[in-house]
Amino acid sequence: MKHNIGVMIMKKNRTLLFFILFAGILFYTPIYAVTMQTDLNGFRLWQFKSVVETSIGKPDKTLTTNNSNIEVYIIDDDCYMVFEYLKNYPENIFSIQITGFSEKNLPFMGLEIGDDISKVISLLGKPSSTEVIESPKVTSYDYEGCNYTIEIDNNGKLYSIKIFITKDMLTKSDNSFKSWDELKSAIVAKDINKIITLLRPDVEIYKNNKVVSIDKKHSDFISNRDSSFDDIFIGEHGSILEEINSSEPEAELRIHEKIGVGEVYKFYKGKILEEIVFYPYSGVDRVYEIKFRDN
Repeated sequence: MKHNIGVMIMKKNRTLLFFILFAGILFYTPIYAVTMQTDLNGFRLWQFKSVVETSIGKPDKTLTTNNSNIEVYIIDDDCYMVFEYLKNYPENIFSIQITGFSEKNLPFMGLEIGDDISKVISLLGKPSSTEVIESPKVTSYDYEGCNYTIEIDNNGKLYSIKIFITKDMLTKSDNSFKSWDELKSAIVAKDINKIITLLRPDVEIYKNNKVVSIDKKHSDFISNRDSSFDDIFIGEHGSILEEINSSEPEAELRIHEKIGVGEVYKFYKGKILEEIVFYPYSGVDRVYEIKFRDN
């Protein structure tokens, strides 16, 4: 059963009311296998919590439920965002919600806040179920088997969008042991854009006694990341590319107490790399961890 929690936020004499849907179990679990939506307004589900503060700053409001911690950020006079973190996974973004119009908002599945209900139906289809919320007067649209919900205001306009992690997003993959071949092909081709699509949002890279991760909201990371990140994969010296030109890994299964079953590729003969670990994210195995050998 889902529950609504209402919290009042005051800003320049304007009152904003948001409703947060959360699960009484660890994850939402869609019934049908569909393509999951991972990004909302530049942020990606399961990114580290630290990227939110780096990108937006301190939250304007916080609250706690039995299962999660929730932080609210005022974006503009008529717009705010909500980030939810499960207490069992307090450092990863479990859900993202944006409510109200702002020129800073990015499109979602071809939609923008303020779009007419006719456009919403044409792009998302008819909802599986709806629920009328009295204050503010909105109708919540639920799409069975999908990891997003929306709200339509009393004028028939898109008012709010929310995406959330499901159990399958972090546990299901094709288990084909093709993960390394795909990553290797992208590295050999020096296709950094493809390489980035093969990384989990919580990837960590251990090199030279430092930990490298995606440290800003995902859209900013893609458009404005440090060149040293690319060098980890395709640089001329001390990179994964240099390693794979001289050695091949051996594939093994790996079981993580909290994550589940993944794949690890161990470079037993490698001089640069120790291992690359893959775990599921949004239906495929993606890079979760890379360990270089200490210099």
